[in-house]
Amino acid sequence: MYVSPTSPVGLCLDMCSERERREREQCGRIHPFEMQKGQSNRRNYGKGSRQIADPGGTVKEYSRPAAGKELYSPRDLRPPAILLKTVQYLLLEIWGNVDEKDSSSLSLAYSFVFDRLRAVRQDLTVQRIRGTEGAAILEGSLGFLLCAPYLVRDLSLQVYCATLHSTQVRESFAELMECYSKGGRFPRQAEFQALLLLYDLGNMNTMHRALQLPHSIKNATEVRLAFAINRSYLERNWVRLFRLVHQLDCLQACAFYRHLPDCRNQIIRTYTHAYSSRNCHFPLTKLTSLIAVDSPFQASNKCKRQGLVVISGECEFVVFHKASIKDVDLEGPGREIQLVEKKKENLSWAEIMMGQEKFTG
Repeated sequence: MYVSPTSPVGLCLDMCSERERREREQCGRIHPFEMQKGQSNRRNYGKGSRQIADPGGTVKEYSRPAAGKELYSPRDLRPPAILLKTVQYLLLEIWGNVDEKDSSSLSLAYSFVFDRLRAVRQDLTVQRIRGTEGAAILEGSLGFLLCAPYLVRDLSLQVYCATLHSTQVRESFAELMECYSKGGRFPRQAEFQALLLLYDLGNMNTMHRALQLPHSIKNATEVRLAFAINRSYLERNWVRLFRLVHQLDCLQACAFYRHLPDCRNQIIRTYTHAYSSRNCHFPLTKLTSLIAVDSPFQASNKCKRQGLVVISGECEFVVFHKASIKDVDLEGPGREIQLVEKKKENLSWAEIMMGQEKFTG
């Protein structure tokens, strides 16, 4: 572990200090996940009821720095082992038991885990913890941050702010890369170098930095695949890009997920110019495969949305005509059965976030 000699050292051996827990009890700021068993399920629980926290299940909440306010007393800061324990608890115990088909349950869990992981990174940053222990904490946090946009895609803007979420992803990646730069043994370094390349698809600065990596990391299978996908994107070779995307595992697919709408729009525009003719009918089933959507119905909708004509019948065809295509705002990413969900196989989302190798041997 690398710790700056001038940084404070955490002394809190719980996921939340006793001082904060008591303060939040008095202010009524105990989250339902933190209440003593059974309390949050009472139907008559209201504003007049005193909230009682479960000491073993209360997790430090994120607090914004304020001028003249000392937020970072060593008694409130958690050392690396406790921060890692907190990440594991949030993913395996909280997220691992959420009903992902229930929007209210999903909303409650997302807001809680997102906020508490933000507080974890805050403790990490204040203590300037880097190296192997810092990396393990950030890797677990990033597992959640990369998967969550797929899982909470249908939640309201009040619950899931894509801009704030993306900011946390980028800051976490930046700190993780700094941890790696301190040297040490990082079993998941190649995996996360590849994830960054996929998340920052087409970013020349990210690619240039990755090209400076040690030979053993740069030539790892997952990094080479991520480089190949970036190269296909920059060359606008969409057919090759989607062929390579099929090779991604579940976590990698989640990192790439946000780029799908743009890549699909681009391939449709490319084919519209390449095959532009009112007499050229392109099989819809072939296009469905090329853009890696789950059904011809989805492919048809994407074409129609961009102004193209889809001819119905025993076989459906797309008429690529460049005079018909129109500029449209990108759709938000939707459900992906082939590219994401089937790759999860028998693992839970919590297990995907924590790292597949921990559960598959």
